[in-house]
Amino acid sequence: MSQVSRKSQGRFLKADLDALLLEGEHIVESAHISPFIYWQTFCVFVLAIVVGLIAAPLGWLLVVTATLMFIYNVLKKQILLLVLTNKRMFMRYGILQVDVVDMRFSKIESIEIERMPTGYIMGYSNLVIMGTGQRYITIPYVSNGPEIRQAYNRLTLDKDEGAG
Repeated sequence: MSQVSRKSQGRFLKADLDALLLEGEHIVESAHISPFIYWQTFCVFVLAIVVGLIAAPLGWLLVVTATLMFIYNVLKKQILLLVLTNKRMFMRYGILQVDVVDMRFSKIESIEIERMPTGYIMGYSNLVIMGTGQRYITIPYVSNGPEIRQAYNRLTLDKDEGAG
């Protein structure tokens, strides 16, 4: 059983999360946001240096762009959250409108893992949680996506077998 730490969960501290847990509920797994969330920022910064050697004004514009991308990604990494308990999932996502969702297992249809070529190379995936109705939530840059899906499947299959 993994624990939510201050470092990996940003401003949503373990004490805050513990207050949301019901009696008998405990944290099974939590998403770890990969440091490769910054890879695009790094590429733009390297491009800024190369272009800056040729055309300085355009290079400075790219440096400003890379800086803004870095700030955006820092905020995004602090906000993103996915915690799996033995009874439900907590998810937090968004930048301008931060949504916090508490979804019971009975409302989750599936958990999908999306991997682009960069995700395969850098070891991260996007987790897509499909809820009942038309609700779906994407948590990007999760480095332990398969472990979360496996833990979810273990929990739900154990409940299904116990009911049957």
